[in-house]
Amino acid sequence: MLRRWDEPRSSPDPRRARAVALLCLAALLLPAAAGARGARPLVALGARAPGADSAQAARPAKPLKPSKPAVSVKAAKSPKSAKPGKAGPGAATAPRTGLENLEAQVQSFTLPNGLRFIVVERHAAPVFSFETVVNSGSADDGLGTTGLAHMMEHMAFKGTAIVGTRDYRDEKPLLDREEAAWQALLDERRRGAHADSSRLRTLERAFADAQAASHADVVSNEFQKVIEQAGAQNWNASTRNDFTDYFYSLPSNRLELWALMEGGRMGHPVFREFYKERDVVYEERRMRTESSPVGRLVDEFIHAAFVAHPYGFGGIGYPSDLRSFTRTQGEEFFRRHYVAKNMTVALVGDVATPEVRTVAEKYFGDLSDAPLPPPIDTVEPEQHAERRVILEDPAQPFVILGWHIPAAGDPRYPAYEALADLLGGGDWARLNKTLVKDRKIAVRIQCGTGFPGAKYPNLFVIFIVPAAGQDPLKVEQAVYDVLDEIQTRKPFSADELAGYKVRVRADKIETAADNAQLAGTLAQAQALYGDWHEFFRGQERVQALTTADLMSAMKGSMVRGNRTVGVIVNPAAASASTGGR
Repeated sequence: MLRRWDEPRSSPDPRRARAVALLCLAALLLPAAAGARGARPLVALGARAPGADSAQAARPAKPLKPSKPAVSVKAAKSPKSAKPGKAGPGAATAPRTGLENLEAQVQSFTLPNGLRFIVVERHAAPVFSFETVVNSGSADDGLGTTGLAHMMEHMAFKGTAIVGTRDYRDEKPLLDREEAAWQALLDERRRGAHADSSRLRTLERAFADAQAASHADVVSNEFQKVIEQAGAQNWNASTRNDFTDYFYSLPSNRLELWALMEGGRMGHPVFREFYKERDVVYEERRMRTESSPVGRLVDEFIHAAFVAHPYGFGGIGYPSDLRSFTRTQGEEFFRRHYVAKNMTVALVGDVATPEVRTVAEKYFGDLSDAPLPPPIDTVEPEQHAERRVILEDPAQPFVILGWHIPAAGDPRYPAYEALADLLGGGDWARLNKTLVKDRKIAVRIQCGTGFPGAKYPNLFVIFIVPAAGQDPLKVEQAVYDVLDEIQTRKPFSADELAGYKVRVRADKIETAADNAQLAGTLAQAQALYGDWHEFFRGQERVQALTTADLMSAMKGSMVRGNRTVGVIVNPAAASASTGGR
């Protein structure tokens, strides 16, 4: 989910407020498209967004189990070359980031099943925050089952065989009956024009009856009630293209209850109310995408930009898939992706690492030790021609520009993040100063990287809200003029880059000061890059950037043949520019 956009600094203006609202909507539309990052990221590691999906149900806790053999524990150690003041002969000393002491405080251990835990002890207040990250997201959906990763997020709050049910022994046969009824209905629907209409009506009634019966033993929202009664705050979850995360905060004397609840739903969920929640997800799609002009534009833009890689699925799922995939397929997705080796749990706050290790062994030790799910081998082919999506609608005009760039793990990636900040990260940025402040032909411009995800090669994006009365196509051209000017006559200065480095350092320190954000940042870094130290190494790479790195990134990627464009134009303007329909 995307971070809030900065509020406008000027006095209230209804047109400007509407434009900013549209930009916020574009950011919040697709749960799995929430990946763009920069110094003022569209999505930041560890960020919390008000629009994240709230869990709606309950889930079972696990009974206490005997402790398993001790696991290995190790304190955080940065690579020797990265230790400040310890560089070897002839080696450059790593730049100081202000986070060296914090890095030394991070501890980690791994259970025998492969589940990684990260712990930062902070005893200033009797609370702790956690984040569980599953290193699979909407990009891991398959053809015919798009939207399943998002369904896992919903199912995680439905309970287990203990929480969320009056009697699971009675409930289980009813769930099986519901699944058989849906499969029979789906088989008949798949016959298309040859389906028997009378049989379809009979099967639809049978499924409705079975679905109602399966809900009879459900205790709604029990998971939520249990943790809230224990003092949980800010409980939520989100599905991105690259991963799925679950998080909340609790009083520190509820650590064992947390482990009981979290270990249960990550290891032994019951997919009750599956088809009811599938309908909820479809309504999310209707609200965020189909009922919104900006939502439809973003959806079409993503499909156009990615013709091979599953980033092009769009995240929330295709309508036909959301009407057809089964609980059985959902359970298969869970067994394949929710395995210990594919998950990371981070805790930050008033906890002791030995105690965390003890409850981790007890409640997480029986998570599946199956191998990692297969990686995504499809690579988006190089783009050689500009792609354009023009949406005719009487809504506020809107422009999206995107260029393919490397994945977040590529050494060149920090340069693109710097470009996002210096082009459209705030009032200091070139596009904002030229087009918003000076020429006043746009009311809002925002740039970012990592769209719609960052694990694989992705997009550098620019979102533009034209000012009232401005032709969006002319505003688009004005953006290109500024980019050309930077590359040919007015390159970025050392002072501009220095300002960016200060902002990144401030952002990192702010993230590190918040327990919830730090837990999310560390867990996501471990999941995405295989090493939580990358949170700290990334800061060092930013401090090492030069203006030449930025110019090289621009010249290498920001070319017309590598560009995808999406524009909302009013019908009258579209007809005038194209000679009619």
